[in-house]
Amino acid sequence: MNDGMIAYLLKSEVAKLGEEQRQLYRFITELEDALAEQADTVEEFRRLLVLHSPFEQAAYRFNRPFKEVSITMQQIEAELGDKIEARRERAKWLDYTDRFAGEAGQEDKQVFLFISE
Repeated sequence: MNDGMIAYLLKSEVAKLGEEQRQLYRFITELEDALAEQADTVEEFRRLLVLHSPFEQAAYRFNRPFKEVSITMQQIEAELGDKIEARRERAKWLDYTDRFAGEAGQEDKQVFLFISE
């Protein structure tokens, strides 16, 4: 399964989280993504994570202890991983290339339909 489909499944599963979990998850991941955008190297990203700790910011923002935020985030990520894997296993790819192969300028393209429960 390609990265785009994994991203779609992740977004779909995050939307199904409870409100509090969804807010926490999005808050932390958006901060991490912003830091990743700023960094030119993996080492710089690590340094920015330590300097701007998204987990500490989340603890302050949601008025929760750091350890609780960390444990909750680990639980959310594990739950999301399990749900995405289950959906990935149930997903079906249907090859529709033959139905579009005759169209002008489309001979070198492949068409797949992704079906997920």
